[in-house]
Amino acid sequence: MNKTTKAKYDLATRMLKVDISIDEVALMSGLTIDEIEKLKAGIEPEEIIDEAAFAEKALKGKDK
Repeated sequence: MNKTTKAKYDLATRMLKVDISIDEVALMSGLTIDEIEKLKAGIEPEEIIDEAAFAEKALKGKDK
C-alpha cells in the first residue's frame, strides 16, 4: 500500500469514527462503498465519537 492509499484509508477511518455517513466518506475519500463498509466493520462501537458529547467536553475544558 502506497502512502496515498494509506492516507485515504486513514481519512476514511477518522471520518467514520465521528459518525459521518458512508456516502459522504466515499465522496470525500475516493474509496468505494465496499471498502468503506469493510473499514466500518473493523471499528469498535466504543471508538465512535458522539459529536454532542465531544463538543460538551471541549466546552467544559475551555471554562477552566
